[in-house]
Amino acid sequence: MTFTVYANAAEDVKKRLDRIAAKAARYSVPFSYTVSEEHPQTVRVYELDHVNHVQCETERHTVAAVDFEIECEEFIKANGWTVRAKIEHGDKGNIVTALGDKPAEPAWFKALARCDHCKTNRFRKVTYFVEHESGEVRQVGRACLHDYTGINPATAAMWAEVTGILGDGLDRTAGEWSDCTYEEMYPVTLLLAHAYDEIKAYGYRKTDEPHSTRDEVKERVLNGTMPSAEAMENAEKINAWLVGLDQVTDDRWIGDLERNGSTLALSGYVKAKHFGRLVYMPIAYERYLEHKARDAQREAARLAETVSQHVGEVGQRITLTAATAKLLTSWEGAYGTTYLYKFTDAQGNVYIWYASRGIETRDGMTLKGTIKDHNERDGVKQTVLTRCKAA
Repeated sequence: MTFTVYANAAEDVKKRLDRIAAKAARYSVPFSYTVSEEHPQTVRVYELDHVNHVQCETERHTVAAVDFEIECEEFIKANGWTVRAKIEHGDKGNIVTALGDKPAEPAWFKALARCDHCKTNRFRKVTYFVEHESGEVRQVGRACLHDYTGINPATAAMWAEVTGILGDGLDRTAGEWSDCTYEEMYPVTLLLAHAYDEIKAYGYRKTDEPHSTRDEVKERVLNGTMPSAEAMENAEKINAWLVGLDQVTDDRWIGDLERNGSTLALSGYVKAKHFGRLVYMPIAYERYLEHKARDAQREAARLAETVSQHVGEVGQRITLTAATAKLLTSWEGAYGTTYLYKFTDAQGNVYIWYASRGIETRDGMTLKGTIKDHNERDGVKQTVLTRCKAA
C-alpha cells in the first residue's frame, strides 16, 4: 500500500517503521518499505460544518511530500483470510480501526463482543472482523484469531501501528493546519513570471544587494501578487526552454546554473530556498538567445565563404572591388607591426593581405595587388595578396 506524508516528517516516519521491521523479524513476518523522491502534493484545508455534517474547503496549498510504499500484507493475511478491522469494545460503542484497503462496515461500530470461533459468551475488549477470499466474513476474539485464521494478533496490531504512523492523508482542518509543519512549494512558471516583471521594472539585482530580485520575487509570491500577462507568456517560453535542456548535452552556452534551473523546471514546483536559482533564468534565457543568434550569424557567414574559389594565377597583378573589407587583427614583430586584412568580392571569393602598414577599410573599396599564394583555411579557399594599394 502507498501512503503519502509530509516530506519534513519522512525521517521520523522511517525511524518508526524501522522499529516495526525489527518487531516483524522476531515473528518471522516479512516487512519492507520504500520511499519515493520528494514531489509536490496538493493539500486541502477545510472547516467542519457540524450542522450539515460536511467538510467545507477553505484553502489549498502545494507542499513537499514523499510516498511510502509498504509491503506487509502477511501482517493481516494467512490461509485465505484477511483481517478487515480491529474492534475495541466499550459501553458507548466501538472504536473501529480498518486494516487493509477496505473501509469498515457501519454495523461494526455497534457490534457485540462475540467470537464466531469459540462462541464463548464472555466480554472481550478486542475482537477482529476477518474476511475469507470466498467472501465469508467472521468476527473472532483476540485469543482465537490465530487458531481460526493463522494470523497472529501481534502482527495485526503492528499493521494498525503502521497505519497510525503513516496517518490518514495530508488534508487538515483549519485548526490542524495552523499547527502543521510543512514546506510549501510554488509553481515554477509563477516564479519565472514574477522574476520577469521584477527584472523588467528594476533590472536584475544580486542576492547580496538591497531589494534583491530574489527577495522581491519572494515578497510578490507570498503576497499573492498576480504577474502580468506578458510575464506569464514569457515564463512559459523560459520554462519550456529549461525543460528542454534536459535533453541537451553538448551546448557550450549551457552551464551549471542553467542545468540546475532545468532540474527545478522538470519538477514543476520549487521550494522557497531555490528561488534564487530560478529568478535569474529570464536573464539566462535572454543571453542564451543572444549567443545562439551570434552563432547562427557566424555559421551563415562561414557557409557563405565556402563558395570561395582561388582567383587568378600566382604572380598575376589584379584589381579587386571588395564587397566587404575589414581588419582581422594586428601584431608586433621584429620588423614592426603586421596587419591582417580580409576582403571578399561579389562572388564570395576570399582574399587575405598581410600588410606592413595600416589602411582605412570600407565596403566597396578598390584594391590593386599581386597574387602571392593560394591556400585554404577551415575549408575556405583563400587568395593571398601582396604589394597591395588601396584606390
